[in-house]
Order: sequence, then C-alpha cells, then structure tokens
Amino acid sequence: MNASWIPREYRIALVDSDALQRICTSNSLSVLGADSAPFGRMSELVAAIRAGHQFDAVIIGIHADAAKTISKLSDVEDAAGRPLPVLYVAHHTELQIVHRLPAQVLAQESFRLLPSPVDEDALIEWLDALDRRDGRDGRHAGIGFLRVGP
Repeated sequence: MNASWIPREYRIALVDSDALQRICTSNSLSVLGADSAPFGRMSELVAAIRAGHQFDAVIIGIHADAAKTISKLSDVEDAAGRPLPVLYVAHHTELQIVHRLPAQVLAQESFRLLPSPVDEDALIEWLDALDRRDGRDGRHAGIGFLRVGP
C-alpha cells in the first residue's frame, strides 16, 4: 500500500449480491479511509438514497445478473439527482460476463473494472481519481480502463 497516500472520507455504496464479497470490499474500503454501505440489490440502494442517504460513488459486483443490475443504474442516478462514479468488480472466473454487458456501458470513458478480490493499491488509485473529479457534471477525471486477467 502507498504509505504516502492520505485517505479522504468517502461514502461508497457497495452493491453486490455476494455477501462475502461485500464484506471483503467493505473491509478494504474501511482500511483506506472510505465509509461504505452494503446493498444486495440496486433497488435497496435506490430506497436508501430516497430515504436521504448520500453517496460519493458506487461499487458494483458483476455476476450472472450483471446486465439487469447495471440497467438499474439509471434509477440510482435519478434518485441521487446526478450521475455517480461507478467501479465494477468481477472475479476472474466471471470476466466472460463483462463481455456481455451493453456496448454503451463498456464504451464509457469512465468505465472501470477491477478484479476481485480487490487489490488495495488499485482501490487507492480509484479513490484518488475521485479526488480529481470535475464537480460540474459529476464525471471524474482520471478514471479509465484497467486491464484485468486471471
């Protein structure tokens, strides 16, 4: 881990149908100074936002239901009233699912995918990119593609 990195407090919504993965990613975020709220489904996140909870970004676990999960991202953004930066996480055994995502998702300049379990240095890089965000439209500079593999 980069010892010179000073964490900023972020509130991250963590959406993953795998409870163990939610726990592992949440622990990594906590170590890095980010607060997270775990959700098993996007609808739970939407309900939390409508109840007044605010988030700086969303981490989504990619599984067999990835297309359905990602299709609900617009509901999250509508509830939040703005686009939120998104980080996708997939286990190397599930990377074939990523290739079945809609082309417009994969083509987004901000599309970012990390393999799970999430490497803390890669997570630091993503959190650091949140620091460089362009607050005007909610899009964040510095978030781009990361090659993943087994």
